[in-house]
Amino acid sequence: TETYRHYRFETPLRIYTADGALVAEFGNRLIPIDLADVPANFLNALLNTEDKRFYDHRGIDLISLANDVVDLFLSDVRTGASTITMQLAKTVSFGPEQVLIRKLKEMLLALKIERELTKDEILELYVNIMAFGKSAYGVQAAAHTYYGRPVAELNVAQLAMLAGIMKKPTAGNPINGPEWALDRRNLVLRRMRSQGSITDAEYGEAVAAPITAGVHRRGIDLPAPYPAEWVRQQLFERYGNDIYTGFEVYSTLDSKRQAAAQRAIRQGVLDYDIRHGYRGPEGQLALDTVALGEGGALDGNAVAEALESFRTSNGLEPAVVVALQERRIEVMRGNTEVVPIDWDGLRWAPYLDTDRRGPTPRTAAEIVSRGDVVRVLQDDEGAWRLRQLPDVQAALVALDPGTGAIQALVGGWDFHAKQFNHALQAARQPGSGFKPFVYSAALDNGVTPSSMFLNAPLVFEDDNLEMAYRPRNDSGEFSGPMRLREALARSINMVSMRVMTRIGAQSVLDHVDGFGFDTATLPKDIQLSIGGGTMMFTPLDMARAYAVIANGGFLIEPNIVGRVERLDGSLVFEGEYPRACEPCPESDEGPVPPSATRVIDEANAFVMNSLLGDVIAHPRGTGRRARELERPDLAGKTGTTDQSTDTWFNGYHPNLAATVWVGFSDHRPTGEGEYGSRTPLTIWMDFMRTALAEEPVIERPIPDGVVRVKVNRETGRVARPDDPNALFEYFLAENPPKRSERVGSEDRAQVRPEDIF
Repeated sequence: TETYRHYRFETPLRIYTADGALVAEFGNRLIPIDLADVPANFLNALLNTEDKRFYDHRGIDLISLANDVVDLFLSDVRTGASTITMQLAKTVSFGPEQVLIRKLKEMLLALKIERELTKDEILELYVNIMAFGKSAYGVQAAAHTYYGRPVAELNVAQLAMLAGIMKKPTAGNPINGPEWALDRRNLVLRRMRSQGSITDAEYGEAVAAPITAGVHRRGIDLPAPYPAEWVRQQLFERYGNDIYTGFEVYSTLDSKRQAAAQRAIRQGVLDYDIRHGYRGPEGQLALDTVALGEGGALDGNAVAEALESFRTSNGLEPAVVVALQERRIEVMRGNTEVVPIDWDGLRWAPYLDTDRRGPTPRTAAEIVSRGDVVRVLQDDEGAWRLRQLPDVQAALVALDPGTGAIQALVGGWDFHAKQFNHALQAARQPGSGFKPFVYSAALDNGVTPSSMFLNAPLVFEDDNLEMAYRPRNDSGEFSGPMRLREALARSINMVSMRVMTRIGAQSVLDHVDGFGFDTATLPKDIQLSIGGGTMMFTPLDMARAYAVIANGGFLIEPNIVGRVERLDGSLVFEGEYPRACEPCPESDEGPVPPSATRVIDEANAFVMNSLLGDVIAHPRGTGRRARELERPDLAGKTGTTDQSTDTWFNGYHPNLAATVWVGFSDHRPTGEGEYGSRTPLTIWMDFMRTALAEEPVIERPIPDGVVRVKVNRETGRVARPDDPNALFEYFLAENPPKRSERVGSEDRAQVRPEDIF
């Protein structure tokens, strides 16, 4: 009985974006109400219908019980002799046991409850927790769900409707079973009149009233299940089941950016899937035997029932091919509507393997057959197109480099099909996306953006291997000496390896620790220079590391929970996270926030930002397609691992860092022609186009510790005043270029592994 005296109401956990868009709701809808605030007409309707002797018995109504016992033994009819107290006991304490045994338990517990609680306490608990259908629990939540306003504002007919719902809350509510609900409401009204709770005039007006109920619950403004589940997990670890007592959580998400991320991922994955060919139907429906109605006509209801086992996935609806013409088909959707798909939406080349597609089809019959269960999608112009459930996965995470606040997060194609969050859980090789951190280490070890390195083959001989290791560039080309800046823009593997041979692997390991990487997991061989081997990082890891360069050298803490309140507005939690500033300025809004740890000098971050800007700005930069965005304040780096198993684009604006990963969950190659510069970069661009629409173009001032010097484009040496082939380059002040700088003799064509370390 202590459970009843101290009953904890379960109300939904609601999660919002920082700007107030509801993205998820966990739990049933319940709005607690004091008994004194419940309208008398509802209480009268309830008591007259459910337990008219409630205030007279002690938990068991012997008169009604006698009738019910007779019914139990003589028929299947249930007259419902349970008192309100017994119903409360059943709801709180018992499951679906055999009826007679459960009734006896309910009776015993009801007697105990009546000894411990007053009648009003029992009734108040009852009207707050009983089910009313449509996930509404308690009369106040039911009033908001069906009528969109508080119970105190409802009329007699509406109150009687709510009282009647409690008999059959799922099938008998006015949405699912309007006829039954209307009959039940009128029965409640008759009993209210017979008990004198309402007058004849009130009865006449109420019984003549039409059903005015609808579903008025607040809908989800922006479904975002991946970040919402991450928020829920964090809160549950901290507060346990208290989170289901009406917590209102304001995340750090930005609604426009989250929506843009979801659109970009969806379109990028669909485009990849189309590029690699049609794999065939998900199933087959024998239309001539399963779905034939009277006179041989197609039975739409049978088709719809068959499609119920194929859930809509991220907008891709299941449908059945019902008719074929030479270059056109008709499909039936789950709502029995038949829609056409013309040749433009149909002509997929068949999938052979990851690298190959079959011949271009000439007729619809080469693609689909009657009865095929397929996926369809309506485009922006209203035309229907043949699609399929993608195999490939993608993830995007974007955060504020200054605060670590997550602005957008998408963990895969469809959360409801696969809850694995690739943005947080998929640790993968970063490929060339790791090179900037090697180059940042090089800047602190005497290398400059104009240092010359030989883009030529390397051979690593190792007595432990059966053959020498001969790394190559992705392009297969070797172009001779080149400046460090150009090598990073073009992602030249040979130069990255030579950079590490010059500064040593330990220098790299010591340096990259500051970017948040777990150096214990990093390879100690040449793979360290190109993001291969044993190194594995999640998209969130990479976005955090790139944010260090974006914010001028600080390691921020990614965070997604901004503020937590209760239903009454009281504050449960407000996040105070380190910021990229030293010291952080005072603010009228609250205390001075803590400063994040500086991990690289501002000068190093500035030069690295300049180098990464050329990945986009350079005519041969691997991210050059991003020039379409026409923003000179963007920087980033592609990443592609061996056989294109993992493809990445990591990029940023001074106010937003975003990483995109594309690959397969089972580590299959993504296919010939798939690089970080293809699908990941396209997704990143689509996202940034919207995400930065209101952000000004930002030009970084040159910080102390950086000098700007003219150098020769071909040699990297300080240029003569009259040199027509000169360009400006940035250098750390303590390491300016030397006039005698030339290609180093240490860049040999062959290097043994022990020479690196």
